[in-house]
Amino acid sequence: MTTNELKQDIHQWVDSVQNDVTIVDLHTAVALIIEQQDMPLNENDPEPRERPGQVTGQIERGEYLTNEAMKQQVQQWLAK
Repeated sequence: MTTNELKQDIHQWVDSVQNDVTIVDLHTAVALIIEQQDMPLNENDPEPRERPGQVTGQIERGEYLTNEAMKQQVQQWLAK
């Protein structure tokens, strides 16, 4: 499949979506992919190496949201 055919498929899928929440989800996913592809990694930057340890510490301290809590926050945000 060519790149143009892939793009046409993506456009057709997006055009076929009738659910606003799905459109928001698609937008978020595509934006994240696009943002990440343009992020050069600086091998001299210690932050990417330190981040996994920071996340582990946050989890151990209970500083995280469950899927259910996140769903509730999303519902509250969408209701605004």
